[in-house]
Amino acid sequence: MARYPGAQRPVQEGPVSDARFTIYTQFNEASRLEFAGMKHRIHSLPVDLFPTDSLPDRLARSLAEHRVVHVKELLESFEFFARVRRRVRRPTVVELCAGHGLVGLIFALCEPSVTRVELVDSRQPPSFGRIREAFTTIAPWVADKVVYRETPLDGSTALPDGAGVVLAHACGELTDLGLDCAIASGAPVAAMPCCYGSARGPRVPALSKAFGRAANIDITRSH
Repeated sequence: MARYPGAQRPVQEGPVSDARFTIYTQFNEASRLEFAGMKHRIHSLPVDLFPTDSLPDRLARSLAEHRVVHVKELLESFEFFARVRRRVRRPTVVELCAGHGLVGLIFALCEPSVTRVELVDSRQPPSFGRIREAFTTIAPWVADKVVYRETPLDGSTALPDGAGVVLAHACGELTDLGLDCAIASGAPVAAMPCCYGSARGPRVPALSKAFGRAANIDITRSH
């Protein structure tokens, strides 16, 4: 078990339990589960959803004060982080197709051994500044760790030597391009795909009949 800096509750390092949420465990309660999938900004939700002094709850309240991030995205990003942190954790972590960089910022927030986080996307969105400010308000150490690199992603985008790579919600073929970059660099990589419309087609059509096209694409990616 490892602790977030300043957190009251430990974060699981080993195998993940069957609980739906392992970080924001309050959303496992039936009365709160309905809020978990909402694409509502956090500030529009009941204030008692994030009541403790744990670092995740403090971050949620700070994001609410800055009026950024949907609750669904926050919960998904923390759960993704919790499941992959041990596999991709390196002194440098790169989030490709970062958008406003929530997963990369969580690595900067919660991993003392991660000293640099590169957020890579073709354009830095206007929301990034407010989200970074929400993080640094509660965790000043984040400011010196994070850099944003505006560059289009292709299969040959250069990565820092020895970096770990994450992709969260990289649409369609962007997930495939990100995996190409990680493979070319020999980097450990974890991906949480979203839409599959422009993704590279599966190589074994029979698997699409058995599992569906989306699952077949991810089987091909894993292979």
